[in-house]
Amino acid sequence: MKNTITILSLALLGALNASAHEVAAYEELLKKYVKSSGVKYQKWASNSEDKAALDKILNEWSKVKTETLTKNEKAAFRINLYNAAMVDVVLEHYPLDSVTKIGKAFSIFDKAIIATPSGKISLNQLEKKQLLKDFPDGRLHFAVNCASISCPPLRAEAFVASKLEEQLDEQAKLFADSKHAVQVSGSTAKYSELFNWYKGDFKTENPATYLNKFKSKKLNTSLKVSWIKYDWGLNKAK
Repeated sequence: MKNTITILSLALLGALNASAHEVAAYEELLKKYVKSSGVKYQKWASNSEDKAALDKILNEWSKVKTETLTKNEKAAFRINLYNAAMVDVVLEHYPLDSVTKIGKAFSIFDKAIIATPSGKISLNQLEKKQLLKDFPDGRLHFAVNCASISCPPLRAEAFVASKLEEQLDEQAKLFADSKHAVQVSGSTAKYSELFNWYKGDFKTENPATYLNKFKSKKLNTSLKVSWIKYDWGLNKAK
């Protein structure tokens, strides 16, 4: 039994160390190309070495067996995997104005493009069938990035289990105080369509109730609820 435990422990340690190495490499790329105004896709796409580096990271992550990870480790890994895969597909098809132009409208989200130990999965499968299933938290919608203007911004830092709660809160606060989350005009508050599409994850019919947990200036919860038209334009840096 002792030998079995040792073997399992070493296997787990090896998986985490390999993942940590790639996370560090991924974060270097993020810091280089992600700005507050968006992602420098053109510069990244023109750098063959850095494009290859992202491909290498995704290849290594395709070998990670998530059943060996804790809940927070799984969540952080899957957020990074989603965001890296999204950037990778943009770079593969760059130049483009919107990810909705890759194949049929929105088909990129259902195409099996992410390699895993059990086979290829889609962005939607990763987000909805794995990430949100194992870590049901509305803040995840502010962490995964769909490479679009209306999407909460891509974080210029990799997510890690040890500070996941802090990172998710920071993402939520950043989005909550942005014009993409809510726009108030008179007696109406227009909210991101994320709150309409994923109301079950936010567990409220009124987005103000959720956003007020994170906003620096609280919203009036009695305002009429409407929706901001989602801008699927590419989130390229200005």
